[in-house]
Amino acid sequence: MNTTLLENHLTHELELLICCSRTCINEKNLIRIQNLLQKPINWDYLLELAAYHKVLPLLFINLSKIESQAIPHNIFSTLQKYYYLNTQHSLLMASKLVNILNIFTENNIPVVPFKGPILATVAYGDISRRTFGDLDLLVHQEDFLKTKQVLINQGFEPYADSNEQEAAYLKSLNSQDEEAYLRSHWELHLINRKEQVTLDVHQGVLSKKFSLPYSSEWIWNDTIKINFAGKQILSFSAENLIIILCSQGSKDCWLYLNRVCDLAEVIHTYTDVNWEKVWQLAIELKMTIMLLLGLSLAHHILDASLPEFILQEIEINSLVKNLTSEFILQLTRPVADVTTQSQLKSALFHLKLIEQPWDKITYCFENLIVPTIADKSWIRLPKFLSFLYYFLRPVRLITNASIKSQNNRHLA
Repeated sequence: MNTTLLENHLTHELELLICCSRTCINEKNLIRIQNLLQKPINWDYLLELAAYHKVLPLLFINLSKIESQAIPHNIFSTLQKYYYLNTQHSLLMASKLVNILNIFTENNIPVVPFKGPILATVAYGDISRRTFGDLDLLVHQEDFLKTKQVLINQGFEPYADSNEQEAAYLKSLNSQDEEAYLRSHWELHLINRKEQVTLDVHQGVLSKKFSLPYSSEWIWNDTIKINFAGKQILSFSAENLIIILCSQGSKDCWLYLNRVCDLAEVIHTYTDVNWEKVWQLAIELKMTIMLLLGLSLAHHILDASLPEFILQEIEINSLVKNLTSEFILQLTRPVADVTTQSQLKSALFHLKLIEQPWDKITYCFENLIVPTIADKSWIRLPKFLSFLYYFLRPVRLITNASIKSQNNRHLA
């Protein structure tokens, strides 16, 4: 950890979690862990933190390497049980992914699986070291509709990842409306209830929230082949993966430590990254702030090694330095406070990362005015009145914000 930014901010529990949230523990961190174990630790709170930040497997693996009577038996047993269950789940999902990839091969659809078991394998070196739920796939834009139909024929069905009302709306669309919906969205959520597996099929991987390029051809032009479960599959290049992870972490406001872990582990694993290429790509995509923030967090929190010119870019960028400090302070807040982060706060954070003024305006329009599935499932209007959704969306957002505020006051 970079003590200049973290100094005096971390509790013993959070510092211990950060020290353990990596695959390789150097001597300095090992000594720090041993020293922390001699201090009073609220073990239940440590487990709560690790669960929220989705790093329980790493916490177990690293604590299991240390012989210390300070670790309560019941805590270690809980971690061990979770680790075994997570490993079992991960292996099951990996086998299901292989079966799904075979379907794509049979139908001659190029596909790049990412995140989930793939990221666990390429970045962490072991599928058991990372938690994941859905399986994520990238296909060409021209194959998006075909992919949906192929998977429907295999027992999958569309679903909304927020609520059943939205899922019902999706299922109610006629073929023409459904096609229009799919062409305007960068991902499709599918579920196979019999196989108990959910898929996120993407035609783009950079978040539309930031007005980033919709086309993913730059990714397809720079894929590599890796071995996964005895099968040669397409995967992202290290340079593209770094860009993508910074985009996804930014979309989620870097609320979870595992997002930083993913980036730090990729940097640790790929020692031959072409950093000039990464930087030029970030400039072309208008996401230099997103890139520098992600790399700054990986460096200051998890000691990720960066080239000197990237460190200099971070140092001269006051916004990135301020946001890095904000994130570290955010880590120290109680979990309950972080999980209730408002949509407004998330939006303000996103706006800071968008580099072009026009893109900031577009972001506000897309998020405040343009109707979503949630709006259309909230109130069903006949087609000739569909323009009213542009006025209903702000009303729904204000209503939801008011309800959440009242609920939070009652909980307090």
